[in-house]
Amino acid sequence: MHLSGQARAYYWTVLLAAVGVAGWSIGQLPAQVPGWEAFAVLTALAAAAQLYIVESGRNQSYRTAIAFIVAGAVVLRPGFLAGLVLLHYLPGWIKYRKKWLVQSFNIGNTTLAVLAAGAAFHALSGANVAGEPAGRYALAGLAAVATFVAINHVLLARMIELTSDRSMRATGLFSFESLSTDLGLAALGIGVAAFWSVNGWLIFFVLGPLLIIHRALYVPQLRELAQADTKTGLMNAKEFEHTVDMEVARAERMQTPFSILMVDLDHLREINNAHGHLAGDVVIRGIAEVFREELRRYDVPARFGGDEFCILLPETPAVEAARIAERIRSAIAERVFIAEGTSDPLRVTVSIGLAASPADATSRQELVHRADLAAYRAKAEGGNRSVSAT
Repeated sequence: MHLSGQARAYYWTVLLAAVGVAGWSIGQLPAQVPGWEAFAVLTALAAAAQLYIVESGRNQSYRTAIAFIVAGAVVLRPGFLAGLVLLHYLPGWIKYRKKWLVQSFNIGNTTLAVLAAGAAFHALSGANVAGEPAGRYALAGLAAVATFVAINHVLLARMIELTSDRSMRATGLFSFESLSTDLGLAALGIGVAAFWSVNGWLIFFVLGPLLIIHRALYVPQLRELAQADTKTGLMNAKEFEHTVDMEVARAERMQTPFSILMVDLDHLREINNAHGHLAGDVVIRGIAEVFREELRRYDVPARFGGDEFCILLPETPAVEAARIAERIRSAIAERVFIAEGTSDPLRVTVSIGLAASPADATSRQELVHRADLAAYRAKAEGGNRSVSAT
């Protein structure tokens, strides 16, 4: 994962701040400190929940582990919280194999958020949580929930803004769906802490509602899976047409440009004939991965057929779209594809056609047609090039 200078500076600022605050809180722990039982139980439950992240398909994820992390902010001393965050991430890190830059930032972000949430709670509540009046406990819990979600979302949204062309508001982290889900999970954590303070065994009764919430979070994911191409995970042709129609309506309303790229894989038949269809599938999935790496977060790639892909570039005029097309073409040409059973690595190229609205056309059908014709011209000229419809 490549970071710009500004993004790298922000990454290290968050990480070093988390290390500094966590180190200070650990140093404040007395030699003989109670709470190891609560630490062990909450860490184990959070780690188990972290193994079942619900991916939204829009570069967002929902984690029921938040409930146990926020509970830790209430019932544990601050020095325990950094350990809880770090240890609960490890099983998921191994399972999902996320890049260390991403995961280390998540650890730093969550550490700062949970320590701040704990500070907010105890600033409004006493040390003896079990004996607190209900109103005071609820107010302190509300402060902890709001603090955790606010810091977590703001820090993450800023990193996404620095590593993409999307503003903090456009990340989706401040949508009603995202905020309400995380606020609800964090609020459940206050309930977990209350149960633990009365009787530790009671928190296992929270697992039932948490499982129901987890199942409910999968509903949008199942909907998105129905919209995806099974081989690549990209959007399928039918859903892509619907998405472009919505962009056409939005562009007319807002008077903004957008572009369409038609990407045609060169010589797929020769690859299939020489190395088999499994090798062709490796190439197709590899090209989809290039799209995920090279495109912006709000661009929409789709698979149209065997060797055809189409990409929607919202709010993108023809000149900028041409640069993106060349970046994709170059990245694919430089990529080496390794297919099982082949003695040599595979290299492929693509022909890309570009059509922009409103310069080339305004309707979805005409834009896709113009981009398709441009891709055919690129292929006729020898392939491995991008051609504009203009």
